[in-house]
Amino acid sequence: MTRTSTRTWTRRRRITAVLVAVATATGTVALGGCSGGGGGHGPSATPSSVAPSTSMSSKAAPSASTAAPSASKASAAATKAVAIADFAYSPSSLTVSKGTKVTWTNDDSAPHTVTSDGSGPLHSPSLDRGGSFSYTFDSAGTFSYYCTVHPNMHGTVVVK
Repeated sequence: MTRTSTRTWTRRRRITAVLVAVATATGTVALGGCSGGGGGHGPSATPSSVAPSTSMSSKAAPSASTAAPSASKASAAATKAVAIADFAYSPSSLTVSKGTKVTWTNDDSAPHTVTSDGSGPLHSPSLDRGGSFSYTFDSAGTFSYYCTVHPNMHGTVVVK
């Protein structure tokens, strides 16, 4: 390899490293704008790189429990799931009672969000395949949401 080609190769590697760093930083900033933050009964998200907790996953393996069957049924009744697949929320409309926790799980290869129309409470980060976002609805109303990445995707949660 000549001295000129070695310099060119080194320069290309440095430029590539800078471009990767800028793309990573830009992606982090873009995702940071989608996060809801907050605590308590507010939104919480599990990115695909973090294993979802079994308390919010309806797919968790059954565990041996000494709790009464009625307690587990009450817990199951207070949790609903929405799948994100084929660039759509399924179900697209969901009716729940106050206090119900709804968990959206992205089953698509593309990233998606769960974001309220207007100033509503839903503000998920970008969810990669397998990522999930949960929110507990404590007040009655109709909550419309969409995907900021694919604005043609819409859904509604009606809380009674």
